[in-house]
Amino acid sequence: MNEIDILKGIAENLSTRKSSAALNNYEVLGNNIKFLNDSFKWGSTLLRELQNRIETSFENDELVTDDFKDNTKSLFYFRKIIPRVILNDLSIIEKFISFTESDDRDGITLDNVVKLKKDFFDFNNLVTSSRQFIDSLVSESYQLCKLEPKELNFRVLTSLHSFNRYVTKSIKQALFNSEIENSLNEFNNLSNNKRFRGNESNITKCAEKSFGNKVDYLFERLDLTYESDFQSEVKDLFSFSSEFTHIGYVSTFFTSSNDSEILFTDDISPYFPSTENFSELKYEILETATKFFVKVYLPALNDALQKAFVTTSYASFSETLKQIIEKVAKDLKTRNNQYYFFIKQGLIESDNVINLPCICGTTRHWAAPHDMSKIYCSNCGSKFNLLEIEEDSGYIITCNGPVKVIGSDVPDFNELPIAEQIDLLKQCKEVNNKQINK
Repeated sequence: MNEIDILKGIAENLSTRKSSAALNNYEVLGNNIKFLNDSFKWGSTLLRELQNRIETSFENDELVTDDFKDNTKSLFYFRKIIPRVILNDLSIIEKFISFTESDDRDGITLDNVVKLKKDFFDFNNLVTSSRQFIDSLVSESYQLCKLEPKELNFRVLTSLHSFNRYVTKSIKQALFNSEIENSLNEFNNLSNNKRFRGNESNITKCAEKSFGNKVDYLFERLDLTYESDFQSEVKDLFSFSSEFTHIGYVSTFFTSSNDSEILFTDDISPYFPSTENFSELKYEILETATKFFVKVYLPALNDALQKAFVTTSYASFSETLKQIIEKVAKDLKTRNNQYYFFIKQGLIESDNVINLPCICGTTRHWAAPHDMSKIYCSNCGSKFNLLEIEEDSGYIITCNGPVKVIGSDVPDFNELPIAEQIDLLKQCKEVNNKQINK
C-alpha cells in the first residue's frame, strides 16, 4: 500500500459514518450499570468515612509508627499528605461515578425519546472522566506505594508548574505562598532530565516516567503479575480515553454524526442504537474502573496505612478496606455469568410460571409460552441453562450441595426438617469424597 491507498481508505470510511447498530440488550446493560454503579458508590462512601478516621488518627502520635513521629524524618510530613491524597482521589472517583450512572428511562415515550440520544457531548464527558479517573488513581496508587519525598515532590511540582502557567492572580494569591514559590522556582531551574533523576536533583525524581511504567510497577509491587490481562486492560483504557480527551479524529467522527437513527423499543421504553452503544461502552469502562479500585487502588492505600500506623490502629483501617474490597469484588463476579437449573421434564410445555432465581437476588418469572430467548437475568445479564430431569426426582446431589429440581413436588431445602437436611448434606459430602478419590 502507498499513501494514496491509505488516504482513499480514510476518505471513504471516515467521512461518512455507517448506521449505528445495537448488538446488546439495553435493558440488561442498564441494570448491570446501576448494580455496579451502586456498589462503587457504596464503596466510595465507606472510603470517605475512612478518610475522616485516618485524618483524625494522624493527629495522635500514639497511633503512628516511629518513622512518622519524628519531624526530622521525611515520612512525618506524609501524615498531612496521605489524607489529602485520599480526599483528592474521592473527588475524582465521585465525579466518575456521576458520569457512569444508568440512564433514567422513566416517562420516556416516542414524543421525548430524543432525551436518550447520545452524541459527542455525552461520549466525551464519559470518557474524559474515565481518563481522569485511571490517570489520577494510577499516579496516586504509585505515590501511596512509594511514600518517597522526591517522587511526591515531582508529582506536585509538575502539577504546580502547569497550573501556574495560566492561573488567575486571585487563585494564585489564595494558593501560592513564598515557600511554594521558592520550591517552584528551584524546580523550574532544573532541566527536564534532572527533574527525573534523583541523583542529579536534590528535590525531585521520577523512577517510572510513563503511565505504563507506573502500571507495571504497581502490578509487581502488589503481587498482581498473574493479572496480565487486566494489566493490559488498564493500559488500553488509558489509550482509548486519551483519544477522546485529546479530541482525536476517530472519536470525534464517531460521536458527532447528525444522521437520523432507527428506533428500537423494549418492555420499558423506546431508545436509539446510540443509546445502547453508549451504555455498552459505559458498562465496560465502569467494570474496568471498579476492578482497578478494588484490585490496585485500595491495596495500595492499605500498603501505605500499614507503614504509617501501629498494629492496633492499622487493623481497624485494614478491616474497613477489606470490607469494601470483598463486597465490591463479589458484586463484580455476579455480573454476566452462566447458571444451570435442574427442571422437571414437561414443565416447559405447561402453562405454569417457572421461577428461575438468580444468584444476584433477582427471580425471572418465566411465563408461558416459555420463550427460550427470555431465560436470562434482567438484573445482571447472567445466562440460564436448563437441564431437564425425568420424573419427580426431588433433589439433585451436587458438589455445591442439594439442589431442588424446579417443578418437583418437594419443599425447598431450607423448609425440610433438620434431620432430613443433615441426611442430604451427608449425601453431598459422600459425593464430594468420591470425586476427590477418583
